[in-house]
Amino acid sequence: MRADNPKSRPYPLRSIVRSVALGLALTALLAAPARAAELPVVVVPGLELADLEALSQEGAVGLLVPDAGPDTSAAHALASLERGKVRNSLLGGAAAGDRLVEAQFAQGPPRGNAIILGLPRGGKQRNDRRYPIAVIGPGYHGLLTSTSTRIPGLVSVVDVAPTALGKDDRLGSRESADPVAELVRLDRRIDDNRDAKAAFLLVSLALIVAVAVFLPTAVLAAFSAVLLANLALGIAGATDVWVDVLVLVLFLAASLVFARLPPLAHGLLLGGVIIAYLLAMGIDAEWVAFSPFGPTQNARFYGLSNLLETLLLVPAFAGPYLLGATLGLWAFPPIALLALVAVGGTSFGADGGGVLVLLAGYAVLIATYHRLSWRAAVGGGAAALLVLGLALAVGGHSHVTDAISSGPVGLAEDFWRRLELSWLRATSSWGAGLLVFGGILALALLTLRERRPLQLAYLAALAVSLLVNDSPNDVVVAGLAGYLALSTAPALARPAAQPERPDSPAPRARTAPASSP
Repeated sequence: MRADNPKSRPYPLRSIVRSVALGLALTALLAAPARAAELPVVVVPGLELADLEALSQEGAVGLLVPDAGPDTSAAHALASLERGKVRNSLLGGAAAGDRLVEAQFAQGPPRGNAIILGLPRGGKQRNDRRYPIAVIGPGYHGLLTSTSTRIPGLVSVVDVAPTALGKDDRLGSRESADPVAELVRLDRRIDDNRDAKAAFLLVSLALIVAVAVFLPTAVLAAFSAVLLANLALGIAGATDVWVDVLVLVLFLAASLVFARLPPLAHGLLLGGVIIAYLLAMGIDAEWVAFSPFGPTQNARFYGLSNLLETLLLVPAFAGPYLLGATLGLWAFPPIALLALVAVGGTSFGADGGGVLVLLAGYAVLIATYHRLSWRAAVGGGAAALLVLGLALAVGGHSHVTDAISSGPVGLAEDFWRRLELSWLRATSSWGAGLLVFGGILALALLTLRERRPLQLAYLAALAVSLLVNDSPNDVVVAGLAGYLALSTAPALARPAAQPERPDSPAPRARTAPASSP
Protein backbone atom coordinates (compact mmCIF):
# COMPACT_ATOMS: atom_id res chain seq x y z
CA MET A 1 0.00 0.00 0.00
CA ARG A 2 1.36 3.45 -0.96
CA ALA A 3 2.49 5.70 1.87
CA ASP A 4 0.77 8.81 0.45
CA ASN A 5 -2.65 7.17 0.29
CA PRO A 6 -4.91 9.10 2.72
CA LYS A 7 -6.80 5.96 3.62
CA SER A 8 -3.59 4.37 4.86
CA ARG A 9 -3.28 6.97 7.68
CA PRO A 10 -4.44 5.94 11.15
CA TYR A 11 -7.94 7.11 12.13
CA PRO A 12 -6.73 9.47 14.90
CA LEU A 13 -4.39 11.19 12.46
CA ARG A 14 -7.16 11.62 9.93
CA SER A 15 -9.39 13.11 12.64
CA ILE A 16 -6.70 15.61 13.57
CA VAL A 17 -6.23 16.63 9.93
CA ARG A 18 -9.98 17.13 9.51
CA SER A 19 -10.20 19.14 12.74
CA VAL A 20 -7.33 21.38 11.67
CA ALA A 21 -8.87 21.91 8.24
CA LEU A 22 -12.25 22.71 9.79
CA GLY A 23 -10.62 25.14 12.21
CA LEU A 24 -8.76 26.87 9.40
CA ALA A 25 -11.99 27.18 7.42
CA LEU A 26 -13.84 28.68 10.39
CA THR A 27 -10.97 31.08 11.04
CA ALA A 28 -11.01 32.21 7.43
CA LEU A 29 -14.77 32.68 7.61
CA LEU A 30 -14.61 34.73 10.80
CA ALA A 31 -11.76 36.83 9.42
CA ALA A 32 -13.60 37.62 6.21
CA PRO A 33 -13.26 41.31 5.41
CA ALA A 34 -16.97 41.93 4.86
CA ARG A 35 -20.37 40.32 5.20
CA ALA A 36 -22.51 39.49 2.24
CA ALA A 37 -24.80 42.48 1.94
CA GLU A 38 -28.55 42.31 1.42
CA LEU A 39 -28.10 45.21 -1.02
CA PRO A 40 -24.83 45.33 -2.97
CA VAL A 41 -22.94 48.63 -2.79
CA VAL A 42 -21.93 49.80 -6.24
CA VAL A 43 -19.66 52.81 -6.76
CA VAL A 44 -20.02 54.43 -10.17
CA PRO A 45 -17.11 56.79 -10.87
CA GLY A 46 -18.29 60.04 -12.40
CA LEU A 47 -21.93 59.60 -11.33
CA GLU A 48 -23.63 63.00 -11.52
CA LEU A 49 -26.73 64.51 -9.97
CA ALA A 50 -28.47 64.45 -13.36
CA ASP A 51 -28.06 60.65 -13.43
CA LEU A 52 -30.46 60.38 -10.49
CA GLU A 53 -33.41 61.32 -12.71
CA ALA A 54 -33.67 57.80 -14.10
CA LEU A 55 -32.78 56.12 -10.80
CA SER A 56 -35.48 58.09 -8.95
CA GLN A 57 -38.08 56.18 -10.98
CA GLU A 58 -36.88 52.92 -9.39
CA GLY A 59 -36.02 53.90 -5.80
CA ALA A 60 -35.11 56.73 -3.42
CA VAL A 61 -32.33 59.25 -4.09
CA GLY A 62 -30.21 61.66 -2.09
CA LEU A 63 -26.93 63.54 -1.68
CA LEU A 64 -24.05 61.71 -0.01
CA VAL A 65 -21.52 63.49 2.24
CA PRO A 66 -18.42 61.30 1.74
CA ASP A 67 -16.34 62.17 4.78
CA ALA A 68 -15.91 64.24 7.96
CA GLY A 69 -13.61 67.23 8.30
CA PRO A 70 -12.30 69.81 5.85
CA ASP A 71 -10.65 67.36 3.42
CA THR A 72 -11.20 63.95 1.84
CA SER A 73 -9.80 61.63 -0.82
CA ALA A 74 -10.84 58.55 -2.78
CA ALA A 75 -9.12 56.17 -0.35
CA HIS A 76 -10.35 58.03 2.74
CA ALA A 77 -13.98 58.06 1.56
CA LEU A 78 -13.90 54.39 0.52
CA ALA A 79 -12.55 53.35 3.93
CA SER A 80 -15.37 55.25 5.65
CA LEU A 81 -17.94 53.73 3.31
CA GLU A 82 -16.89 50.12 3.88
CA ARG A 83 -16.39 50.42 7.66
CA GLY A 84 -19.49 52.48 8.40
CA LYS A 85 -17.63 55.16 10.36
CA VAL A 86 -15.65 58.31 9.70
CA ARG A 87 -12.40 59.77 10.97
CA ASN A 88 -11.99 63.54 10.84
CA SER A 89 -9.44 64.38 8.16
CA LEU A 90 -7.62 66.71 10.57
CA LEU A 91 -6.57 63.66 12.60
CA GLY A 92 -4.89 62.02 9.60
CA GLY A 93 -5.33 58.48 8.41
CA ALA A 94 -8.51 56.72 7.30
CA ALA A 95 -11.24 55.00 9.28
CA ALA A 96 -9.92 51.82 10.88
CA GLY A 97 -11.57 48.55 11.87
CA ASP A 98 -13.23 45.62 10.13
CA ARG A 99 -14.95 46.16 6.82
CA LEU A 100 -18.69 45.75 7.11
CA VAL A 101 -19.34 45.72 3.37
CA GLU A 102 -17.22 45.53 0.25
CA ALA A 103 -17.93 48.07 -2.46
CA GLN A 104 -18.05 47.08 -6.11
CA PHE A 105 -17.07 49.38 -8.95
CA ALA A 106 -18.96 49.65 -12.21
CA GLN A 107 -19.03 51.94 -15.25
CA GLY A 108 -22.75 52.50 -14.94
CA PRO A 109 -25.72 51.79 -12.66
CA PRO A 110 -26.46 48.03 -12.48
CA ARG A 111 -29.85 46.45 -12.89
CA GLY A 112 -31.75 45.18 -9.88
CA ASN A 113 -31.73 46.13 -6.22
CA ALA A 114 -28.57 47.91 -5.10
CA ILE A 115 -27.09 50.98 -3.44
CA ILE A 116 -25.62 53.08 -6.25
CA LEU A 117 -23.43 56.07 -5.44
CA GLY A 118 -20.57 58.30 -6.44
CA LEU A 119 -17.40 58.98 -4.44
CA PRO A 120 -14.48 61.40 -4.65
CA ARG A 121 -11.77 60.52 -7.15
CA GLY A 122 -8.07 61.15 -6.75
CA GLY A 123 -5.98 62.35 -3.83
CA LYS A 124 -6.52 64.96 -1.13
CA GLN A 125 -9.26 67.48 -1.92
CA ARG A 126 -11.74 69.74 -0.16
CA ASN A 127 -14.67 67.97 1.46
CA ASP A 128 -17.18 70.51 0.21
CA ARG A 129 -19.02 68.49 -2.41
CA ARG A 130 -21.91 66.05 -2.11
CA TYR A 131 -22.28 62.98 -4.34
CA PRO A 132 -25.35 61.27 -5.83
CA ILE A 133 -26.73 58.18 -4.11
CA ALA A 134 -29.71 55.98 -4.89
CA VAL A 135 -31.15 53.02 -3.01
CA ILE A 136 -33.05 50.63 -5.25
CA GLY A 137 -35.01 48.19 -3.15
CA PRO A 138 -38.38 47.35 -1.62
CA GLY A 139 -39.96 50.31 0.19
CA TYR A 140 -37.61 52.98 -1.15
CA HIS A 141 -39.31 55.85 -2.98
CA GLY A 142 -38.73 59.60 -3.22
CA LEU A 143 -36.07 61.18 -0.98
CA LEU A 144 -33.72 59.25 1.27
CA THR A 145 -33.94 60.03 4.99
CA SER A 146 -31.19 59.55 7.57
CA THR A 147 -31.07 59.61 11.37
CA SER A 148 -27.45 60.74 11.05
CA THR A 149 -28.35 64.01 9.31
CA ARG A 150 -32.06 64.54 10.08
CA ILE A 151 -32.27 66.44 6.77
CA PRO A 152 -34.39 64.74 4.07
CA GLY A 153 -32.26 64.11 1.00
CA LEU A 154 -28.92 64.42 2.82
CA VAL A 155 -27.07 61.19 3.64
CA SER A 156 -23.86 60.50 5.55
CA VAL A 157 -21.34 57.96 4.28
CA VAL A 158 -21.79 56.04 7.57
CA ASP A 159 -25.40 55.27 6.56
CA VAL A 160 -24.44 53.08 3.61
CA ALA A 161 -23.16 49.99 5.42
CA PRO A 162 -26.17 49.65 7.81
CA THR A 163 -28.50 50.04 4.82
CA ALA A 164 -26.65 47.40 2.81
CA LEU A 165 -26.83 44.98 5.77
CA GLY A 166 -30.46 45.76 6.60
CA LYS A 167 -29.76 47.00 10.11
CA ASP A 168 -32.14 49.04 12.26
CA ASP A 169 -30.27 52.31 11.61
CA ARG A 170 -30.51 51.94 7.83
CA LEU A 171 -31.70 54.70 5.55
CA GLY A 172 -35.39 55.37 5.10
CA SER A 173 -37.31 57.37 2.52
CA ARG A 174 -40.23 59.73 2.15
CA GLU A 175 -42.41 60.53 -0.82
CA SER A 176 -41.53 63.46 -3.08
CA ALA A 177 -43.21 64.71 -6.24
CA ASP A 178 -39.87 65.74 -7.77
CA PRO A 179 -36.99 64.39 -5.65
CA VAL A 180 -34.19 65.42 -8.02
CA ALA A 181 -35.38 69.03 -8.11
CA GLU A 182 -35.46 69.04 -4.31
CA LEU A 183 -31.89 67.72 -4.23
CA VAL A 184 -30.73 70.46 -6.60
CA ARG A 185 -32.24 73.10 -4.28
CA LEU A 186 -30.76 71.41 -1.22
CA ASP A 187 -27.28 71.23 -2.77
CA ARG A 188 -27.39 74.92 -3.73
CA ARG A 189 -28.69 75.94 -0.30
CA ILE A 190 -25.85 74.16 1.50
CA ASP A 191 -23.24 75.88 -0.68
CA ASP A 192 -24.83 79.33 -0.40
CA ASN A 193 -25.26 79.02 3.35
CA ARG A 194 -21.60 78.06 3.77
CA ASP A 195 -20.45 81.03 1.69
CA ALA A 196 -22.60 83.51 3.65
CA LYS A 197 -21.57 82.31 7.12
CA ALA A 198 -18.33 84.32 7.52
CA ALA A 199 -19.85 87.61 6.32
CA PHE A 200 -22.87 87.23 8.60
CA LEU A 201 -20.65 86.52 11.61
CA LEU A 202 -18.33 89.48 10.98
CA VAL A 203 -21.23 91.92 10.55
CA SER A 204 -22.92 90.54 13.67
CA LEU A 205 -19.79 90.99 15.79
CA ALA A 206 -19.20 94.49 14.44
CA LEU A 207 -22.77 95.56 15.28
CA ILE A 208 -22.57 94.10 18.80
CA VAL A 209 -19.32 95.97 19.47
CA ALA A 210 -20.80 99.21 18.10
CA VAL A 211 -23.89 98.97 20.30
CA ALA A 212 -21.78 98.07 23.35
CA VAL A 213 -19.65 101.19 22.84
CA PHE A 214 -22.25 103.75 21.79
CA LEU A 215 -25.52 102.48 23.31
CA PRO A 216 -24.71 99.98 26.07
CA THR A 217 -28.25 100.09 27.45
CA ALA A 218 -29.37 98.16 24.35
CA VAL A 219 -26.48 95.71 24.05
CA LEU A 220 -28.35 92.73 25.54
CA ALA A 221 -31.28 93.39 23.22
CA ALA A 222 -28.88 93.72 20.29
CA PHE A 223 -27.29 90.36 21.16
CA SER A 224 -30.76 88.81 21.29
CA ALA A 225 -31.59 90.40 17.93
CA VAL A 226 -28.57 88.78 16.30
CA LEU A 227 -29.65 85.35 17.56
CA LEU A 228 -33.27 85.87 16.52
CA ALA A 229 -32.22 87.11 13.07
CA ASN A 230 -30.11 83.99 12.66
CA LEU A 231 -33.11 81.82 13.53
CA ALA A 232 -35.45 83.78 11.25
CA LEU A 233 -33.08 83.35 8.30
CA GLY A 234 -32.91 79.62 8.95
CA ILE A 235 -36.69 79.35 9.00
CA ALA A 236 -37.10 81.48 5.86
CA GLY A 237 -34.40 79.59 3.99
CA ALA A 238 -32.62 82.77 2.90
CA THR A 239 -29.03 82.27 1.75
CA ASP A 240 -28.03 85.44 -0.14
CA VAL A 241 -25.48 87.46 1.80
CA TRP A 242 -27.21 90.80 1.21
CA VAL A 243 -30.52 89.39 2.44
CA ASP A 244 -28.87 87.98 5.56
CA VAL A 245 -27.21 91.31 6.39
CA LEU A 246 -30.38 93.30 5.68
CA VAL A 247 -32.46 91.08 7.98
CA LEU A 248 -29.78 91.34 10.65
CA VAL A 249 -29.74 95.14 10.52
CA LEU A 250 -33.55 95.33 10.67
CA PHE A 251 -33.71 93.03 13.70
CA LEU A 252 -30.99 94.99 15.47
CA ALA A 253 -32.66 98.33 14.72
CA ALA A 254 -35.92 97.00 16.18
CA SER A 255 -34.09 95.88 19.33
CA LEU A 256 -32.96 99.44 20.13
CA VAL A 257 -36.39 100.19 21.61
CA PHE A 258 -35.27 98.10 24.61
CA ALA A 259 -32.65 100.72 25.47
CA ARG A 260 -35.08 102.52 27.80
CA LEU A 261 -36.92 99.49 29.14
CA PRO A 262 -36.29 98.05 32.63
CA PRO A 263 -34.12 94.99 33.34
CA LEU A 264 -37.19 92.76 33.53
CA ALA A 265 -37.93 93.41 29.84
CA HIS A 266 -34.38 92.43 28.91
CA GLY A 267 -34.68 89.26 30.99
CA LEU A 268 -37.92 88.29 29.27
CA LEU A 269 -36.39 88.92 25.84
CA LEU A 270 -33.33 86.79 26.63
CA GLY A 271 -35.52 84.02 28.01
CA GLY A 272 -37.63 84.26 24.87
CA VAL A 273 -34.55 83.59 22.74
CA ILE A 274 -33.95 80.29 24.56
CA ILE A 275 -37.60 79.28 24.15
CA ALA A 276 -37.57 80.25 20.45
CA TYR A 277 -34.57 78.01 19.71
CA LEU A 278 -36.04 75.16 21.74
CA LEU A 279 -39.29 75.29 19.79
CA ALA A 280 -37.55 75.69 16.43
CA MET A 281 -35.33 72.65 16.91
CA GLY A 282 -38.29 70.62 18.15
CA ILE A 283 -40.45 71.55 15.16
CA ASP A 284 -37.95 71.25 12.30
CA ALA A 285 -34.25 70.41 12.63
CA GLU A 286 -33.55 72.17 9.32
CA TRP A 287 -34.43 75.61 10.72
CA VAL A 288 -31.34 75.77 12.92
CA ALA A 289 -29.22 73.44 10.77
CA PHE A 290 -29.48 75.85 7.82
CA SER A 291 -29.21 79.07 9.81
CA PRO A 292 -26.05 81.18 9.25
CA PHE A 293 -24.64 80.08 12.62
CA GLY A 294 -25.76 76.47 12.22
CA PRO A 295 -23.50 73.40 11.99
CA THR A 296 -21.55 72.61 8.83
CA GLN A 297 -23.13 70.01 6.59
CA ASN A 298 -20.11 67.71 6.41
CA ALA A 299 -19.83 66.34 9.95
CA ARG A 300 -22.47 67.28 12.52
CA PHE A 301 -25.44 68.18 10.25
CA TYR A 302 -28.08 69.05 12.89
CA GLY A 303 -28.36 70.58 16.37
CA LEU A 304 -26.07 73.35 17.62
CA SER A 305 -22.65 74.26 16.30
CA ASN A 306 -19.99 75.26 18.82
CA LEU A 307 -20.30 78.83 17.57
CA LEU A 308 -24.05 78.97 18.13
CA GLU A 309 -23.79 77.19 21.46
CA THR A 310 -21.30 79.81 22.68
CA LEU A 311 -23.48 82.70 21.49
CA LEU A 312 -26.48 81.17 23.30
CA LEU A 313 -24.55 81.31 26.59
CA VAL A 314 -25.43 85.01 26.88
CA PRO A 315 -29.22 84.50 27.04
CA ALA A 316 -28.75 81.23 28.92
CA PHE A 317 -26.96 83.06 31.77
CA ALA A 318 -28.20 86.66 31.61
CA GLY A 319 -31.86 85.68 31.11
CA PRO A 320 -32.28 83.60 34.29
CA TYR A 321 -30.04 86.04 36.18
CA LEU A 322 -32.20 89.08 35.37
CA LEU A 323 -35.46 87.24 35.93
CA GLY A 324 -34.24 85.92 39.27
CA ALA A 325 -32.99 89.35 40.32
CA THR A 326 -36.24 91.15 39.40
CA LEU A 327 -38.97 88.58 40.08
CA GLY A 328 -37.35 86.45 42.76
CA LEU A 329 -35.24 83.34 43.00
CA TRP A 330 -38.10 81.16 41.75
CA ALA A 331 -37.76 82.74 38.26
CA PHE A 332 -34.17 81.53 37.79
CA PRO A 333 -34.62 77.72 37.37
CA PRO A 334 -37.25 77.59 34.57
CA ILE A 335 -35.17 79.31 31.88
CA ALA A 336 -31.98 77.60 33.09
CA LEU A 337 -33.61 74.18 32.77
CA LEU A 338 -35.04 75.06 29.35
CA ALA A 339 -31.54 76.10 28.25
CA LEU A 340 -30.18 72.71 29.35
CA VAL A 341 -32.88 70.90 27.38
CA ALA A 342 -32.42 73.12 24.31
CA VAL A 343 -28.66 72.56 24.25
CA GLY A 344 -28.45 68.92 25.32
CA GLY A 345 -31.75 67.28 24.40
CA THR A 346 -31.37 64.68 21.67
CA SER A 347 -34.35 66.08 19.78
CA PHE A 348 -32.96 69.60 20.05
CA GLY A 349 -29.33 70.81 20.26
CA ALA A 350 -27.85 67.34 20.96
CA ASP A 351 -24.68 68.93 22.35
CA GLY A 352 -23.35 66.97 25.34
CA GLY A 353 -20.37 69.28 25.70
CA GLY A 354 -22.73 72.23 25.84
CA VAL A 355 -24.55 70.66 28.80
CA LEU A 356 -21.28 70.44 30.75
CA VAL A 357 -20.57 74.06 29.86
CA LEU A 358 -23.94 75.24 31.17
CA LEU A 359 -23.79 73.14 34.33
CA ALA A 360 -20.32 74.48 35.16
CA GLY A 361 -21.44 78.07 34.68
CA TYR A 362 -24.64 77.65 36.67
CA ALA A 363 -22.71 76.02 39.51
CA VAL A 364 -20.34 79.01 39.70
CA LEU A 365 -23.24 81.47 39.51
CA ILE A 366 -25.16 79.73 42.29
CA ALA A 367 -22.07 79.50 44.47
CA THR A 368 -20.98 83.12 44.02
CA TYR A 369 -24.28 84.98 43.80
CA HIS A 370 -27.14 83.07 45.35
CA ARG A 371 -24.94 81.55 48.07
CA LEU A 372 -27.25 78.58 48.51
CA SER A 373 -26.47 75.76 50.88
CA TRP A 374 -24.77 72.66 49.54
CA ARG A 375 -28.04 70.75 49.88
CA ALA A 376 -29.82 73.21 47.61
CA ALA A 377 -26.96 73.11 45.12
CA VAL A 378 -27.00 69.29 45.00
CA GLY A 379 -30.78 69.29 44.66
CA GLY A 380 -30.67 71.81 41.85
CA GLY A 381 -28.00 69.83 40.02
CA ALA A 382 -30.00 66.62 40.41
CA ALA A 383 -33.12 68.33 39.05
CA ALA A 384 -31.15 69.63 36.05
CA LEU A 385 -29.73 66.19 35.31
CA LEU A 386 -33.20 64.64 35.68
CA VAL A 387 -34.69 67.04 33.14
CA LEU A 388 -31.79 66.43 30.79
CA GLY A 389 -32.11 62.65 31.26
CA LEU A 390 -35.78 62.81 30.29
CA ALA A 391 -34.86 64.84 27.22
CA LEU A 392 -32.29 62.21 26.26
CA ALA A 393 -34.68 59.34 26.94
CA VAL A 394 -37.41 60.62 24.63
CA GLY A 395 -35.10 61.91 21.93
CA GLY A 396 -33.75 58.68 20.49
CA HIS A 397 -30.49 58.45 18.56
CA SER A 398 -28.19 61.50 18.61
CA HIS A 399 -24.61 62.67 19.11
CA VAL A 400 -25.19 62.66 22.88
CA THR A 401 -26.62 59.14 23.09
CA ASP A 402 -23.83 57.82 20.88
CA ALA A 403 -21.21 59.26 23.23
CA ILE A 404 -22.94 58.03 26.39
CA SER A 405 -23.59 54.54 25.02
CA SER A 406 -19.86 54.04 24.43
CA GLY A 407 -19.22 53.92 28.20
CA PRO A 408 -16.42 55.50 30.26
CA VAL A 409 -13.68 54.33 27.92
CA GLY A 410 -15.51 55.69 24.90
CA LEU A 411 -16.18 58.99 26.65
CA ALA A 412 -12.48 59.30 27.54
CA GLU A 413 -11.50 58.58 23.94
CA ASP A 414 -14.05 61.13 22.70
CA PHE A 415 -12.66 63.75 25.11
CA TRP A 416 -9.08 63.10 23.98
CA ARG A 417 -10.12 63.29 20.32
CA ARG A 418 -11.76 66.66 20.95
CA LEU A 419 -8.61 67.98 22.60
CA GLU A 420 -6.55 66.77 19.66
CA LEU A 421 -8.92 68.41 17.17
CA SER A 422 -8.84 71.66 19.15
CA TRP A 423 -5.04 71.71 19.06
CA LEU A 424 -4.93 70.93 15.34
CA ARG A 425 -7.42 73.69 14.54
CA ALA A 426 -5.64 76.21 16.77
CA THR A 427 -2.28 75.46 15.15
CA SER A 428 -3.49 75.12 11.56
CA SER A 429 -2.09 78.56 10.66
CA TRP A 430 -0.37 81.57 12.21
CA GLY A 431 -3.61 83.53 12.07
CA ALA A 432 -5.58 80.82 13.83
CA GLY A 433 -2.88 80.47 16.48
CA LEU A 434 -2.79 84.20 17.22
CA LEU A 435 -6.58 84.32 17.41
CA VAL A 436 -6.98 81.30 19.69
CA PHE A 437 -4.04 81.72 22.05
CA GLY A 438 -4.37 85.50 22.15
CA GLY A 439 -8.04 85.14 22.96
CA ILE A 440 -7.38 82.56 25.66
CA LEU A 441 -4.81 84.87 27.25
CA ALA A 442 -7.28 87.76 27.20
CA LEU A 443 -10.00 85.60 28.79
CA ALA A 444 -7.56 84.42 31.47
CA LEU A 445 -6.58 88.02 32.36
CA LEU A 446 -10.25 89.03 32.51
CA THR A 447 -10.97 86.11 34.85
CA LEU A 448 -8.19 87.19 37.25
CA ARG A 449 -9.64 90.67 37.66
CA GLU A 450 -13.34 89.77 37.49
CA ARG A 451 -15.40 89.84 40.70
CA ARG A 452 -18.99 89.98 39.43
CA PRO A 453 -20.88 86.67 39.85
CA LEU A 454 -22.54 86.52 36.42
CA GLN A 455 -19.39 87.39 34.50
CA LEU A 456 -17.35 84.90 36.55
CA ALA A 457 -19.88 82.18 35.76
CA TYR A 458 -19.74 83.04 32.08
CA LEU A 459 -15.93 82.92 32.02
CA ALA A 460 -15.99 79.56 33.84
CA ALA A 461 -18.37 78.22 31.21
CA LEU A 462 -16.02 79.39 28.44
CA ALA A 463 -13.09 77.64 30.13
CA VAL A 464 -15.01 74.36 30.17
CA SER A 465 -16.10 74.91 26.57
CA LEU A 466 -12.48 75.23 25.45
CA LEU A 467 -11.82 71.81 27.00
CA VAL A 468 -14.87 69.82 25.86
CA ASN A 469 -15.56 71.37 22.45
CA ASP A 470 -13.29 71.07 19.43
CA SER A 471 -13.65 74.53 17.84
CA PRO A 472 -11.50 76.89 19.96
CA ASN A 473 -11.61 79.67 17.37
CA ASP A 474 -15.41 79.81 17.49
CA VAL A 475 -15.47 79.65 21.29
CA VAL A 476 -12.90 82.45 21.64
CA VAL A 477 -14.51 84.82 19.12
CA ALA A 478 -18.10 84.32 20.29
CA GLY A 479 -16.98 84.20 23.94
CA LEU A 480 -15.23 87.59 23.79
CA ALA A 481 -18.28 89.13 22.11
CA GLY A 482 -20.55 87.70 24.79
CA TYR A 483 -18.30 88.92 27.60
CA LEU A 484 -18.33 92.42 26.10
CA ALA A 485 -22.14 92.40 26.09
CA LEU A 486 -22.38 91.11 29.68
CA SER A 487 -19.77 93.59 30.95
CA THR A 488 -21.20 96.75 29.39
CA ALA A 489 -24.94 96.19 29.96
CA PRO A 490 -26.11 98.56 32.76
CA ALA A 491 -28.91 96.14 33.63
CA LEU A 492 -26.27 93.65 34.78
CA ALA A 493 -23.93 96.16 36.42
CA ARG A 494 -26.30 96.90 39.31
CA PRO A 495 -28.24 93.72 40.05
CA ALA A 496 -30.62 93.34 42.91
CA ALA A 497 -29.14 92.74 46.32
CA GLN A 498 -27.83 89.25 46.89
CA PRO A 499 -30.31 87.14 48.86
CA GLU A 500 -29.33 86.17 52.38
CA ARG A 501 -29.03 82.51 53.22
CA PRO A 502 -31.75 81.32 55.59
CA ASP A 503 -29.21 80.17 58.16
CA SER A 504 -27.02 83.30 58.00
CA PRO A 505 -26.92 85.39 61.18
CA ALA A 506 -28.71 88.70 61.24
CA PRO A 507 -26.38 91.62 60.65
CA ARG A 508 -25.40 93.61 63.69
CA ALA A 509 -26.76 97.10 64.07
CA ARG A 510 -24.04 99.62 63.54
CA THR A 511 -23.68 102.53 65.96
CA ALA A 512 -23.52 105.86 64.24
CA PRO A 513 -20.15 107.53 64.79
CA ALA A 514 -20.12 110.57 67.04
CA SER A 515 -20.06 113.79 65.12
CA SER A 516 -17.02 115.94 65.59
CA PRO A 517 -17.55 119.24 67.27
